[in-house]
Amino acid sequence: MPTPRKLKFKISSALKDIIGRDLITDDFMAVFELVKNSYDAHASRVDVIFRDLSSNSASILIIDNGKGMNFQDLNNKWLFVAYSAKSEGTEDNDYRQRIYQNRPYAGAKGIGRFSCDRLGKKLKIETTKKGQKTELLFTNWELFEKNLRDEFIDIKVDYSSRRTNSYGLRNGTVLEISELRSNWDRDKLQRLRSSLSKLISPNKSQGTNQFQINIIAKDELENDKLETNERKKVNGIVQNFIFEDLGLKTTKIEVKISSNRRLITTQLVDGGTTIYKIKEKNRFELLNNIDFTIYYLNQSAKITFAKRMGLASRLYGNIFLYKNGIRVYPFGEPTEDPLKIDERKSRKQYSRLGTSELIGQIEINGVNTQLKETSSRGDGLINNPTYEELKSCFNVVLERLEKYVVDVQEWGLSIEEDLDEYDEQKLKIKIGELINDLTNSDSILDFEYHPNFLEIIQNSQSGSAIAVLNNIRKIARRSKNTQLLSETKKIEKKLTELKSAKEDAEREARMIQTELGEKESQNLFLKSIKSQDLEDVLNLMHHIGLSTSTIQNYIKGLVFRLDSDIEIQKKEFKDALLKISSEINKINSISRFATKANFKVGVKPTKINIDEFIREYLNNVVRPFLPTGMRLTVLSEERMPFYMEIRPLELTILIDNLINNSKKAKAKNIKVTLKTGGKNSLLMSYKDNGHGISPNIQSKIFDYGFTTTDGSGLGLTHVKEILLGMNSSISLNSNNKNETEFIITFNQF
Repeated sequence: MPTPRKLKFKISSALKDIIGRDLITDDFMAVFELVKNSYDAHASRVDVIFRDLSSNSASILIIDNGKGMNFQDLNNKWLFVAYSAKSEGTEDNDYRQRIYQNRPYAGAKGIGRFSCDRLGKKLKIETTKKGQKTELLFTNWELFEKNLRDEFIDIKVDYSSRRTNSYGLRNGTVLEISELRSNWDRDKLQRLRSSLSKLISPNKSQGTNQFQINIIAKDELENDKLETNERKKVNGIVQNFIFEDLGLKTTKIEVKISSNRRLITTQLVDGGTTIYKIKEKNRFELLNNIDFTIYYLNQSAKITFAKRMGLASRLYGNIFLYKNGIRVYPFGEPTEDPLKIDERKSRKQYSRLGTSELIGQIEINGVNTQLKETSSRGDGLINNPTYEELKSCFNVVLERLEKYVVDVQEWGLSIEEDLDEYDEQKLKIKIGELINDLTNSDSILDFEYHPNFLEIIQNSQSGSAIAVLNNIRKIARRSKNTQLLSETKKIEKKLTELKSAKEDAEREARMIQTELGEKESQNLFLKSIKSQDLEDVLNLMHHIGLSTSTIQNYIKGLVFRLDSDIEIQKKEFKDALLKISSEINKINSISRFATKANFKVGVKPTKINIDEFIREYLNNVVRPFLPTGMRLTVLSEERMPFYMEIRPLELTILIDNLINNSKKAKAKNIKVTLKTGGKNSLLMSYKDNGHGISPNIQSKIFDYGFTTTDGSGLGLTHVKEILLGMNSSISLNSNNKNETEFIITFNQF
C-alpha cells in the first residue's frame, strides 16, 4: 500500500471578505468591534474622530490610550488571522494583574480587526508600547480583492517604525481608516452616538475601570451649537446612564447568580422600597456570575423615561445583554426580541409583560466560555445548553416580577398606599399568595421581607396563611433567623384567635338570618343617614327632579331660538344662564345633603359596585316616583361584583334621562337587565314599550339637540357623554322591533 501523501489547505485572498465585510455587515457594528479592541487593550479612553467628511479625503481615526503593540504583537498576534491571545489566556497577564484586575476581555474571536475593511479601503496603524518605539503598519484591502486565486498569506502589508509617536501617545494605538466605503452625515453620526451610549454596561462605566468614548467631528461643531437637546449633539463624551439616575419610581427586580454557582439572590423593589429579598440554592447548574436587573415600566415610568432621555422607552430598547461590560447584539434593540418575551406574552396576554413594558439588562461576568458570541456579529450568543439555561433563568426572573406587578399591583397600587376596604383585602390575599409561592421551596435559604408582609398575612383571610407561616418558619430555622421565627409564632397565635372569632361571628350571622329572613338591600345613598328618614330623602330627590325640569325648559327655549334664527337679546341669554346656574347650585346643595354614604359624590370618583348601585337606585329611588300604571322590572344575573371608579351622581343622571325618555314615550313597562359582558365589562339592557323610534331617525338620536318630543334633545347626548367619560358606551338595538332597547356597556379601565 503506497504511503499517503500529506496535503495542506490553501487559503484564497477572498477569506478577507468572508471574515470581514461579509461577517460584519453594519458600519456601527464595525465601530463597536474596534472600540471593544480598545477596551480590551486596557484603555481608559478612546476617541472616534471623523475628518473632512464633506470631502473626498474623508477618514475615521480611532485613538486609544491602551497598552499599545510592539513588533512582536503586530507580527505574532495582529497579523495572525483568527488567533486570539485573549481566548488562549496569554494576553499580557502581568500587565493585566497590575492595572485592570477587574476588567475581563470583551472579545476573543481574533477577527474584530477586519472591521476596518468594513469602514474603508485603506488602514494605517500607528501603535506604541510604553518605553518602546512606535510601530507602523499599512494595509490596502483592495489588494486582497484583485484575484481570488491569490493566496491570502502571499499578499503583503507595509511595515515600518519610528522613534516617536506622531500623535504624542506614550502608549496606545491609532487606527486611521481612509477611502471610506459609505457616507457619514449628521443623522448617521447621531445614531452612532446613541448606539455607542449603550455599548458599555452602565455598571461597568463607573468606578476604577471607567471607560470613556469620545466622538469628534469638527464638521458638525456649528450644528451642535444650534442643538438644544444634549443627547442629539454629535461631539463630546458619549454618556451612558444608570437606570437609577432616571428616577424611575417603579418596580424593579434584581437577581445575582454567585460566581461559585451555589447561590441565587433575588431582591424586588417597589418605588424605592424593598418588598422582599430571598437567597436560594442555584438550580441552574451551568450558570455562574450573572446579574439580572429588570424594570417594569408603568405609565408614569414611561413618561419619566421619555422626559429624561428625549425619546420613548420603546424606541430606546428593552432587555440588553452585556458580556464583561460590553453589549452583545441584538439584545435590547427595539425591533428585536431574542428572548421571545412578546411571543411568551401572546400566550397569556393579561398575566404577562411584554418588551414595551420592560427595560433592563443581563450581565455575564468573568470567563463564562459557554456563553459565547456568534462569529456573525448581531446574531447574539451561540445556541447551546448553557444559553438555553440562561433563557430559562431569565423567564423565572420575569415570572417573579410579573407575579408582583400583575397580581399585587393589579391597580398600580404600592404596598404602602391607602386603599379602600375591598381593595385592601384583595391586595392582602394576593400578597399572601405571592409570599406562599416564594417560600414554598426547600431551596430557599433565607428570606427578608417588607415590614408590612407579616401583618398582611396576619390580617389576610386567605386559606393559605398557615401554609405561608409554615414555609417561613422552615426558612427561619434553616437560616437561624430567631427574630423571624419569633414573629411567625406571634402571628400564628393571632390567626388562631381570628379564626375562632370568625367562626363565632358566622354562627351568629346564621341565627340572625334565620330569624329575619332575607332582607332587601338598602339603597347606598341611605346607608349612613341617621336623622333623615326615607320619606324625607325621597322628597329631596323630588326637588332635584323639579330643578332639572326647570333647567331643561330654559335650555329647550334657547335651543329653539338658536335653531330658528330668532334673535336673542344679550340680557335674555344672560338671565337664562343665570337661572340654569342657580338650579344647578340647588341640585348640588341637595345632593351634598342627601348623599351621606361612605363615598363623596360631589368631590371625587369613587370605586363602587355598578351592578348593585343600579339595582338599588332603580328599586329604592326611581320606583316610588314612577307614574301610576308604569311598571319597572329589574333583573340581575348572579355574578361577581363589578367595580368601577366613577362619580355616582353621573350614574343617577344617566338612569334618570332614560327613565324620563320612557315617560315621554308613554311606556307602560320598563325592563332593566344586568349581565356579564365579558371579563372586564357589564352589560345593561334598558327596554320600554313606548311608541318607539322610527328607523329613519335612529342614527340621529344621540346628536346634540335632536328630539321628536317636547324635550330639549339633550338627554341622550348627555348620557353618551357621561358614558364616554367612564370609558363605556351606549347603542340602540335596532334588531328589537317590538320594543325600544338601549344596550349600555360598562368597561373597567
